[in-house]
Amino acid sequence: MEISKQRVVTDIKNIKDSQMEDKQWQSLLQLGNESFHQQEWSQAELFYSEAYNLLALSYHNHPMCTETLMAWICACHNLSALYESTNHLELSLKFLTVPHEYLLSIANSKSAEEDAKVTAFNGLRLTLSPILMFAKKHPICENCLENFTSLKGLLKQHAAVIH
Repeated sequence: MEISKQRVVTDIKNIKDSQMEDKQWQSLLQLGNESFHQQEWSQAELFYSEAYNLLALSYHNHPMCTETLMAWICACHNLSALYESTNHLELSLKFLTVPHEYLLSIANSKSAEEDAKVTAFNGLRLTLSPILMFAKKHPICENCLENFTSLKGLLKQHAAVIH
């Protein structure tokens, strides 16, 4: 009975901590968006970076939480848009490729759970399009572009099989 009470208290604390984390990253992304639209680049970078760090930590603590993973990808894409707007193209591309490469490593992992692989595979669709759009506007390595393009074809093939 004592262990059960302790477990319930721990579960409630984890839920409260998770809800607090959700509110924090959501607020940070919202503040970052407001700063971005007002072209307050330093402020936007600060807010987006804090959200990125908070989401990375939260995802590390809850690796099966799809919402946190998608929010982390969003933070990466926001940072990419910020760096593209300020003409820091290498950083912009980095924040597009980091989540993409992370998801690709999970999708190809031999040790990852099947649910995690499916989530990663589905997430690749969200990360690939912005990279290809970036490549249309800004030159990237031909080999990299070829890899991304071939992956796009592979994703389309698998989507047809899944549906």
